[in-house]
Amino acid sequence: MKKYLVLFLLLAFIGSFTVVGQAQDVEIDFWYALSGHIQEVTLSLVEDFNETHPDIHVNAVHRGSYSEVLTSSIAAYRTGNAPHIVQVYEVGTQTLLDSNAIKPVYELFEENNVEIDWDNFIGPLKAYYSVDGNLYSLPFNSSTPFLFYNKDAFKEAGLDPEQPPTTFKEVEEYGKKLVESGVVENGLTVGWPSWVLAENMFTWHGQPITNNNNGYTGHASELKINSDFGVELFKQLKSWEEQDIFTYEGREGTPNPSFLTGQTGMIITSTAYLGGFKEGAEFEIGSGFIPHKEGYPQGNSLIGGATLWVYDGHSDEEYKAITEFLDYIASVDQQVRWHKETGYLPVTQDAVDQLEKEGWFDENPNHATAFNQLNVETDTGEFAGLRLGDFVAIREIVLSEIESIFSEGKTVEKALDDAVEKSNQRLQRYIEANVE
Repeated sequence: MKKYLVLFLLLAFIGSFTVVGQAQDVEIDFWYALSGHIQEVTLSLVEDFNETHPDIHVNAVHRGSYSEVLTSSIAAYRTGNAPHIVQVYEVGTQTLLDSNAIKPVYELFEENNVEIDWDNFIGPLKAYYSVDGNLYSLPFNSSTPFLFYNKDAFKEAGLDPEQPPTTFKEVEEYGKKLVESGVVENGLTVGWPSWVLAENMFTWHGQPITNNNNGYTGHASELKINSDFGVELFKQLKSWEEQDIFTYEGREGTPNPSFLTGQTGMIITSTAYLGGFKEGAEFEIGSGFIPHKEGYPQGNSLIGGATLWVYDGHSDEEYKAITEFLDYIASVDQQVRWHKETGYLPVTQDAVDQLEKEGWFDENPNHATAFNQLNVETDTGEFAGLRLGDFVAIREIVLSEIESIFSEGKTVEKALDDAVEKSNQRLQRYIEANVE
């Protein structure tokens, strides 16, 4: 009888120890917006982290679109229920910097004595999300736009499949040849039109989008997309539309099927689609830099995608666990894997070096295009990025006015002037409400 009692007490002790151990696991909520194949890769990263860190459990929660994740996380913070980590696209940068709700990631690593070489982060990525040289969020799914083209269509049209157009003049020449040969219905389209046309096209040509160095030396208060360059750019696109050289196919990734089905020969869109394009296209894909308009200086492309922000108000134990997760995400192995499986840019130079050592870029030259474009020598210095208060609403305003040019017959001058006037009102209200 005593033997059974001792065994019972021993099992009870072991069971209670297990419960206590489980109770000590730290749970971290991670809200994100990615979907489709990229969502699957994200969940796989989280699952692998959880398996290799049994004392931490990261709950990955899909919270809708980018804008929905930003809005819902801020609302949750105000009610005292903020997630620990939130994936926010570049549009939300100024809003979160002004929110007083963020725990900067550089402070997080310092406080938890986790060494990380911040200078190892790719320059444009670090610059976009830094204040005074310190990273406030951790670059995650980072992208930039470039030109994808249908090599098979180029061959059929008598074009060199290894030579993408590099200038607007060449885009026009190639587009006409593609269309007139009957190989495609349209020469060129763009994904994420506001990001590509009203943001990247400006910095790529050394043109400011707003005042105050695009919001980096002070809060932006004046949009400048109705400049001579802006008017010339959109008049060119409108003229091309009338010749089937250009076609407006919609927002975000909506234009992708036009390219993948062979209807359109070229598309300027995010590098993030590279993995999906390789799987979905029945033709060989080529890539090149954003075409450059003659007569303007050479500038730089902008970063897109999203970073991981950490909300304030959590415990030291939770911040330690968050730091471990972010350190894992930024590790060379995970960044190499992330890039290969999604097409997003690896965020550190060590990861790039590893890919080069493996011969990855030699075997997959399209994956190298983005890095080569980011490293292009500029004539006017680089725009670190774009910071706008109320950026979500402003991008919507600009996008609606862009669409009015192609779908409603609104003049370019009127559309851009209206976009600037409405956006400046938003910028002013934001500054009055958020800046002392």
